[in-house]
Amino acid sequence: MADFNKYCQEAAAEELPDSEEEEDIGDGDTCSAQDLAAQFQLQYRPKDEASVSLQREYVLSLSADQGFTRVAAGLSSSAVHIYNLDAGAGTLSNFSFLPPSEGQKVTTCGVRFLDEGPHNILVGTTDGYVRLYDLRLKGEQARFSYTQHPEVAPVPKSISCFDRNANGRIICCGTNQFHSNVFLLFYDVRERRQMGVYCDSHEDDITSVRFHAQNPDLLSTGSVDGLINVFDVKEPDEEEALLNTFNTESSVARLQWHRNVYDKDVVSCITTTCDFKSYESEEGDELASFERPAITTAIARKNVANLNVIGAHNQEDGGVFLLAGTNYNKGEIMRSVSVTSKNTLQPLANFQGNKQIVRDSLFDAKRGLLVTGGECGIVTVWTQHSEGSAIAGDKLKVKKEKKSRKQAPY
Repeated sequence: MADFNKYCQEAAAEELPDSEEEEDIGDGDTCSAQDLAAQFQLQYRPKDEASVSLQREYVLSLSADQGFTRVAAGLSSSAVHIYNLDAGAGTLSNFSFLPPSEGQKVTTCGVRFLDEGPHNILVGTTDGYVRLYDLRLKGEQARFSYTQHPEVAPVPKSISCFDRNANGRIICCGTNQFHSNVFLLFYDVRERRQMGVYCDSHEDDITSVRFHAQNPDLLSTGSVDGLINVFDVKEPDEEEALLNTFNTESSVARLQWHRNVYDKDVVSCITTTCDFKSYESEEGDELASFERPAITTAIARKNVANLNVIGAHNQEDGGVFLLAGTNYNKGEIMRSVSVTSKNTLQPLANFQGNKQIVRDSLFDAKRGLLVTGGECGIVTVWTQHSEGSAIAGDKLKVKKEKKSRKQAPY
């Protein structure tokens, strides 16, 4: 406990490059503690936590296998820490460590388990590679990178985001703008080859690519240009593949797929200005739109400038909730609100004991379990807290990764 608190205090003492002004702004709740408890009736506390490093490393991305038995955390150093997760107990244990890539200023741009099992993992890095590891074997099993085609304009040797499709056959990578062009790069996983390139549908940095969780041919992409594009990737060329385009009139940060009450596919977007929008992917109707002030009010906070919208998650009953917090006081406040069918936000859960500004989150709807990672390099498992039970977060210790060769799958 003492070691963990000391680590968090030291990490908090280091100023983030863009957080100093936010510290001076101040913030607070819009209601009393009693009113908060009445509104946010679900109470979550940390059940277990692990520190990825005692160095200043951010957790940039998280991924879990389909059974939620293993969690991978991609870091700002481009290393990846992998944990076994006992979802029933809500506890983490070290499993393995994938070392950082060579080169300066290389970070992870995503981690994804390839298929239904917990063994095959894809790691994307900003130096232009997606690496495939089998955690049962030594070394990389494959490496995917761009191969120039003479009919396509030069492509940067870097990627900004990636995803794999539902059956683990295709990888799609998005790039930043390069020579006034941006690209979606496609790879065949089994044949270890590049399949093709889309280069006409976006005009600025691609920030998110997201395959549908069940339909392996359905892909959504988002960009700084404000557009969300939906593709059917089984079509032979880009123009025929493009099914729909939505203009968010902002800059896209994060995409997610959902199903609405009419069993229609919905794609949602969190913008870089912390707005939330969702669209029916086939018909193109806007289903929900909440700007930053409305979300700030919904989580009962005063200062709009401090809002941090972390993610949109699917609930077991088909509902959708937004996980949001503030950048004030190193992210101490974190709450969730339900997106209702009446286009309103309803208070859902309060997460007490947060120690960092959260960068990514995972939600296991079957168990009501949340996993977060963020700017203090902590992976946290959150479970519902009942009155009278012990606050597990007060008893946690740092789980430092042992650099044992026995644990390393290489």
